[in-house]
Amino acid sequence: MKNKFNFLQFTNWLIICRDNIIQIREQVLKEEISKEEALEKLKGEKRKIGILRGVLDRNVRLHGVQKDFLKKLKDLKKEYGIED
Repeated sequence: MKNKFNFLQFTNWLIICRDNIIQIREQVLKEEISKEEALEKLKGEKRKIGILRGVLDRNVRLHGVQKDFLKKLKDLKKEYGIED
């Protein structure tokens, strides 16, 4: 059974994770939360990113993506250092 994901939704999830990490950093710098709390929140974001990576590793269908992008996906993974 093939899973199907919308490319824009997938990209939105990545942006949300990035924004959450930036927010955690700012909270630590302003000393609004402790470093232990920040570590727990960062671990949660790491789990989310791991799930998204797992989606890409399973070669699921991403709708709304040009065929050229999918052909070059392995090269993009190598560029960003997420190649296994």
